[in-house]
Amino acid sequence: MNFSIPGVPAIAAVIPGKSPTTCIRYHEEGKTLYVASEGDAQLQVVNCLSGKEENLALRVDREQIHEVEATHHENCVLFAGKGSTMIPSGQRHAVSYWSLHDNKILRKFRGHQDKVNHISMSPCDDTFLTSSVDRTVRLWNLQQAGGIAELKLPSETAKGPLACFDATGLVFAVGALTADLKGHYVHLYDARNYGAGAFAEFKLQQQDVEQAMQAQTGVASSSGSSGSSLGELHSLSFNTSGSQILLGGEHGQTLVLDGFEGTIQKVFSPANRTSDGFLASCFSSDDKTLLQANDAGGILCWDLEHGSLLQTLEGHSSRVNCISSNPRYSQIASSCTQTCLWLW
Repeated sequence: MNFSIPGVPAIAAVIPGKSPTTCIRYHEEGKTLYVASEGDAQLQVVNCLSGKEENLALRVDREQIHEVEATHHENCVLFAGKGSTMIPSGQRHAVSYWSLHDNKILRKFRGHQDKVNHISMSPCDDTFLTSSVDRTVRLWNLQQAGGIAELKLPSETAKGPLACFDATGLVFAVGALTADLKGHYVHLYDARNYGAGAFAEFKLQQQDVEQAMQAQTGVASSSGSSGSSLGELHSLSFNTSGSQILLGGEHGQTLVLDGFEGTIQKVFSPANRTSDGFLASCFSSDDKTLLQANDAGGILCWDLEHGSLLQTLEGHSSRVNCISSNPRYSQIASSCTQTCLWLW
């Protein structure tokens, strides 16, 4: 994936939508993309080889949908939504296992008491993680309705956590905002021995972010400003090799951490922002580039080694809500209301 050549990648297909996209996920084989839209409670299934939507979009008016995750089966996904008020409050925030082939809910995973903000499928088996605004992280298995394990956040943390597996499925990370709102915890767990607790615990303070920004740009940021504050976590992910961890915050910053030591390697933030708020970002599948949305509908392509801006991809009419890199093919996907597939 060479982003240094002007004009490539280019948009190869555009899949129209009616409401802003809230989540996109590639299947592990790279041939299918799932596009979730909370506004109209629908899921689009896109064929990444033809660039066309498969049949009509599927609707889930009762459960709603804002988060989707691919499973190992191409015709089955996990999803979560705010749920209809007609559903009992204790069941409203269930995660659903959905067969797209016959449009049936195969199983519901109940336990969370508030909005589920992320779902992460293990790459090596049928277990998956969910994190919620109810301040818990839960581990599940597709083959059973009850949870396997639950992690409750201590009082030293604030708001909801995020959790994700690495590319091997052997390690998962849990990140959360500190109670004073001025730092973050990131803990790493052995997926085969999570009961023993975290094997690595990282704590990031705001001054660490400010120092990393100054070292990278040569310009000191004002202490306590939103430009140097990550705020509440909106994204957490590993790169393909597991050597780096991405943290995306509510003020639009993206931090890249050393996956082994937890130190801040790079801080990415668009210049001359016109508004505050979270900006979508992701690693490229070859671990060389970080892709980050800006306020104008562009996608910034940052060189991860040097921290330099390679180019800005233009094509969206409004801010990009979701970005993802295809795990198998030289393709990326981005979505505002419309979803674009980019090819080299």
